[in-house]
Order: sequence, then C-alpha cells, then structure tokens
Amino acid sequence: MTDPSALRDALPAQAPRGRLPITLVLDSSQSMETSGRIDELNTALQSWRTELLGNDHLASIGEVALVSFGFNYVQVLDASSRVNGRPEQPYVAVRDFHPPTLRAAGVTPMVAALQTALDLVAARRLQLRDSGTPLKNRPLIYLITDGVPTDDRGLPSDSWRDFAPVLREQEKGRQILFFALGVSGADMDVLRELAPNSAYDLADLPLAQVLNFVSTSTERLSSASREQPAEDQYRGVRDQQERSERIREWLEKNV
Repeated sequence: MTDPSALRDALPAQAPRGRLPITLVLDSSQSMETSGRIDELNTALQSWRTELLGNDHLASIGEVALVSFGFNYVQVLDASSRVNGRPEQPYVAVRDFHPPTLRAAGVTPMVAALQTALDLVAARRLQLRDSGTPLKNRPLIYLITDGVPTDDRGLPSDSWRDFAPVLREQEKGRQILFFALGVSGADMDVLRELAPNSAYDLADLPLAQVLNFVSTSTERLSSASREQPAEDQYRGVRDQQERSERIREWLEKNV
C-alpha cells in the first residue's frame, strides 16, 4: 500500500497566496463628533465589512489595518476587535475584520497618523517578504478626513508640506499607493498637495459610499501590476470613478 505521506510529499508545492494590505487612516477629531459623522462612520465601517466579505477576491487576499487620529491623538486600532490597546499584529484578514467602535475628540494630527500608517506598511512588507508571501500590488493607504492638519494645540499646521515629498518618494519606490478622501469640511487644497493624482472631494457622499469607493478602487488595483507606475494606476481608478458617475447621472435622469 502506498504511504499517504509519500503521496503528499510528491505533490507540487503550492505558491503562497498573495496579500494586499489595506490601511485606513480615519479622522476621529472633535469635528467628527460635532457633526455626528463619527456615528455615520461607525455604521459605514460595519457595512464595508459586509461588502468586503461579499467579494470573494478581496476576501481571499485583503488584510485591513486601522489608524485613527483625534481621539487619544493617534491610535493603531485592533481591526479584529479582539484586544484592547494596540494590537501585536495590526493587519487582519478580511474574514477576521470586525471594526471597533470609534470615538471622536481632540485635535487633528493628520501627519502623525500618516507617518504611523507608513511605519505599519513598512513592517508588514518585511513580514510578508520574510514569510515568502507575495504582494498582489503595492499596499494601499486611504485617508478619510473632514478637517485640516493641526498641531498639538489644535492650530492649523503646515507640517504636511514636509510630509508630501515623503509620500512621493514612497510612491516612486513602489512602496505604497495613497488616496486622500475629503468629506464635508476637509481642506481639499491640502489633500491635493498630499495626493496630487489621488485626492477626491467626496463631500456630497455619505460615508458608506466613501467606503464603497475604497472597495471598488481596491478591487481594480488588486489586479494591476506592482511595476505599473503609480500615476497610471491612479488614472485607472479616476477613469473608473468618472464612468461610474456618468452611469449614475444617466440612471437618475432616465430611470
């Protein structure tokens, strides 16, 4: 009788499944509480989880990390809602993603939060490389904000001017793709400097649709080549968004 272990050893090794880290950098400053938008964001995150789970492709390759800025300054949140405090592993597979309830207060340390996101991405890239797990594309970072960067006292800060070149270098080095999504109250001039090819004014959209943009763009980018220039990948997402908008406008007029 053939030894089952011999048959198993004879099978070709399966290539590890590629991964796509998705980092959400979420504004949880006082303005999100004042506007009531933090409650909307919490509801939208739960809907987004359902949306991701319903996409077999993203559910199989995606992993999510959450960074908030405002309440408790900058926090790396447990995206599985299993532990209190900063998790040992910030990225969780989509199937383990259970967004915690966000609270809003405080100032808007946007730049510190973005730097934290870059640090998380760098560490995760090393982990995946050391485990022999390929990336499906460059890690994706999505900033969602309703404000303007501030210092520790809540005063507008121009520290973003020094940080914008850092993002450009990360893009040039094929380390990340970065999107800046502004909702009502966001300083779009700042966001366009941080993300010249990938800033979106989504002030008129509910946050559930803002997160729908995250998932639809993620789906598109998951099949793009890491070697494709960032500008081309951003252009593809923008073209997709414009087509969707034209279809929506046509349906509103004709249906």
